[in-house]
Amino acid sequence: MPLLELQQRLISAIFQRDQLAAAANLVKTQGRLNSEQRVGIYRNSAHGILLDYLESLYPVSLELVGTEFFGRAAHNFIDQAPPTSPFLAEYGVGFAEHLAQLPALQELMWIVEVTQLEWARHAAWHTVNQASSDFTQLETLSAQEQAELRFQLPHSAQLLSSTAPIHSIWLAHQTEPYADKLSFEEIDLQTAEQVLIFREHRHLHQISLNHDDAAFLKAVQNQATMNELAEQFAEQLPWLFSIALQNAWLTGFTTTQPV
Repeated sequence: MPLLELQQRLISAIFQRDQLAAAANLVKTQGRLNSEQRVGIYRNSAHGILLDYLESLYPVSLELVGTEFFGRAAHNFIDQAPPTSPFLAEYGVGFAEHLAQLPALQELMWIVEVTQLEWARHAAWHTVNQASSDFTQLETLSAQEQAELRFQLPHSAQLLSSTAPIHSIWLAHQTEPYADKLSFEEIDLQTAEQVLIFREHRHLHQISLNHDDAAFLKAVQNQATMNELAEQFAEQLPWLFSIALQNAWLTGFTTTQPV
């Protein structure tokens, strides 16, 4: 059997339990371990590494569902969605969607939304930093150019709109003494939150947005022009724009239609 085919059969056994016996037929028995046990060592090792990684990626979710439940869900996810890239930081993107399919969580979708927040933090952190535009150049633009301006959020920006207070729940499970931190028992799980996450140099920002700020940033994300922003937000626009600039929620602009 060619080496490549043998490797592919072994990989299938690592991530598909029903392929374990077939792969074991290609492996010699040695010592006290039979061929299936020898293949199982590789399966257990791969699963163990990926489980540890998912636990580190979703620590709050782990606390919310417990070690046993998380482990079962993670092992099933690993079998259904094995890594396809050698860059481990890219793995785990679909874990929240996997949890959403589990019958035990159908009445606890707020846990799934917290998992989505944890992935958004991870994705933002692994986005390359970018330089901010020089906003003083806006003063040199013509009235027509200003009307057609489109602004840009940080490349790392993740805007989440949830039906649950995911920011508050996340804070409640942190050891740091955040100013707006509540105990979990104090949180109303029926309260919706809109959250912005982005990376600025070596710092990860996570902000619970009010309705107006969230609507403004969503419009910017959807590439609304300055004219369109003015129509939507009217007299609120100068204030919203000022707050966004002060907090580094805007990092660039363009005067041309995006491709």
